[in-house]
Amino acid sequence: MSVLLLVRHGQASFLSDEYDRLSPLGERQSRLLANDWADRGLVFDHVYVGPRRRHQQTHDAVASIYRERRVPWPDPVALPALDEYQAIQLMKRSLPSLTQQDPAIREWVAAFQQGGGAAKREFDRVFGKVARMWVRGELDVPDIESWPEFRARVEAGIEKMTRVVGNGKTIAAFTSAGAIAAAAGFALGLGNEKTLELSWVVSNAAYTEFLFSDGRFSLSRFNAIPHITDPGLVTRH
Repeated sequence: MSVLLLVRHGQASFLSDEYDRLSPLGERQSRLLANDWADRGLVFDHVYVGPRRRHQQTHDAVASIYRERRVPWPDPVALPALDEYQAIQLMKRSLPSLTQQDPAIREWVAAFQQGGGAAKREFDRVFGKVARMWVRGELDVPDIESWPEFRARVEAGIEKMTRVVGNGKTIAAFTSAGAIAAAAGFALGLGNEKTLELSWVVSNAAYTEFLFSDGRFSLSRFNAIPHITDPGLVTRH
């Protein structure tokens, strides 16, 4: 058997003008992960990185710790299949009409726009409803990758990473919560909505472990954060 560890990026810059970069906490979370892996003597045969800056920054933080500690680290391979689904574009394209049609969404959006401590909660409420509608096929959003297309893309990426690797290999891949949920859903045979729900509970800098061999791809450990011992450092954005 070989092992694939899918890592969610550290905390990004949520509710800022530029989400796709790690916050200072996200960088700290990534370093905690790296030190935990190095302490356990975990060495990788292959490393893959998704296309977003937050993916690359998380990888770079882990790689720098490994190199500082003189632990081998492979040259990373860029893998576009590890990209997240188009959540921001989905919200931008669908909300103008939905706020006109749905009083609940209109109320939540207004509360979100007021800012303050409740903004994150209101965003999650709006996004949760819009994402469920999208996954069910109730939203027609042209030029945005559909949920089935997204799942198929992630599964193709898994096939590429795990093909002809050999037994006893260990792979790390840096990606986002949606791709990790899609991989877990693929391993467990979950439907679309259950898979979507998994993406909402994946912590920043958490890793999910899969075991694989010829014709087998199994979930071994989901959303692991043993390296984050302070509950105040656990985030999901």
